[in-house]
This record gives sequence, C-alpha cells and structure tokens, in this order.
Amino acid sequence: MKPVRTFECRGYRIFVYRELTLRRGILVQGLPGIGLVGKIAVDYIVSTLGLEKVAELVGPGLLLPVGNAGVFVDQTGTLRLPSYKFYLYSGEEHDILFLTSEVQPVSWAQYDVADCVLDFFSSLGGEKVIGVCGTSSETPAVEVVFTVAGSGSAPELEALGLKRSAGGTITGACGLLPALAALKGIEGLVIMGSTHTPEPNFESSREVVRVLSKILKLEVNLEGLDKLIQEEKAREEELRREIEKAEQAEERKEGLPSWYV
Repeated sequence: MKPVRTFECRGYRIFVYRELTLRRGILVQGLPGIGLVGKIAVDYIVSTLGLEKVAELVGPGLLLPVGNAGVFVDQTGTLRLPSYKFYLYSGEEHDILFLTSEVQPVSWAQYDVADCVLDFFSSLGGEKVIGVCGTSSETPAVEVVFTVAGSGSAPELEALGLKRSAGGTITGACGLLPALAALKGIEGLVIMGSTHTPEPNFESSREVVRVLSKILKLEVNLEGLDKLIQEEKAREEELRREIEKAEQAEERKEGLPSWYV
C-alpha cells in the first residue's frame, strides 16, 4: 500500500494511506497485554466491521515480541515490520480510529511512541483517547471497570453501569496513552476487562466489546466471539477429561504389584 504522505516524529514514521480529517475524533487503542483482552477486542471490531487501514507507524521502539529487532514473515513470504496500525470508522457523531498491533513498544520507547501517536491524532482533529486492556482478577467472573485521566467521562461511564477501578497500576501503553493525552488537552480514559488468566480471555474481550459498543454507539455482532468462547470451553473440557483419565490410569498403576510391568 502506497502512502499519500508521511508524518515524522522523534525518529518514528507514520505512513498515511489516505488524507484524513476526523469529526470529533476518538482513538481506541488495544495492544497485546494480560489475557490479550484489549487486542482481541479491538481486532474483533476491526474485522467484524471490515474497517480500512488508513495509517501505520514504524520505528526503533517497536521490536519483535521476544524483544529483538527484526521483522515478521507472513504466509506469502513477505517481510513486515512490527507496526502500529490505524483503522477508520466513520460514524454519525464521531470518526473513530482503532489502533492495534502485534507488539507493544519496549519500555524505553513507550513515551516517545505515545507522544507520536497523540501528535498525529491531534493533527487530525482528535478529542478523546480510550485505552482498552485487561486487569488481573482472582476469580473467573468477568467485570469491566474504568479509570479516567481527570473527571471527563466518569458520569457517562457510571450511567452505563460501569464501576471505577478501585486502584493499582496499569503497565504499558494502555494507561500511558490516555494519561499523556490529558496533558495535551485530550480527554483520556481506560476500559479494562478482568481476567484470571494470562491466556487469551475471549469472555473478557466480549464484555469489553459490548461496553465499547455502548460508549461509541456501534453495532457489533458478537456471534463470532460467542463461537470462540464455546470452542475454548470445549477444548478446556476435553483437556479436563484427558487429565482425569491420566490420573485414573496412574491410580490403577499404583495399585499393581511392584513386580508388574
């Protein structure tokens, strides 16, 4: 895809694939993190709504997931740099940029990358930033909570039945981008789905998509996520049965004479 222009910032380049001006622009960021909650949610919205990729950010702070400098090779044998990808949704009230990636910036690059994203977003007419991610929980029951940079959206979110986060920390870009946005006069907030496991949590992502759909006034069919959830439960049940069989076989073996082979 050939860019129509390049936005350069602090050693990073954003390739813009079509000219953009956002109406009351909102940026929704979902990157890899605990339970992949935010990434799954944003990727699902992008895929389900068939959104167009309109820009892409590359630079030295975006390394491979293992932390090495390098590139991905896709199924066609084509090289791809690790990158931030921006997808556009044109709504009746807002234009929304959905930001996703295979990676997060390394820790020393988090501020520079966030600042570049915000400078680019501001230049397009951006007004609000929403970080989407997971938050650790001790129970499998899913809850969606929020936190805000300032007091902007708190009443609106509470009216939707969301609870404010009770406290703690948010590591990585999910919290950093909205917090830095507030310093630039852009409204910032974080939506978090609870997860009791570091493994992909489709149930938590589903709830986050449902909440985002209300906040952003989107119509997103959840059947695809429902299917993934059922498939995951079936795999877990099959694994549970296999473990149970192995334990029963071990118990029977322990009851045999010591000379039996």
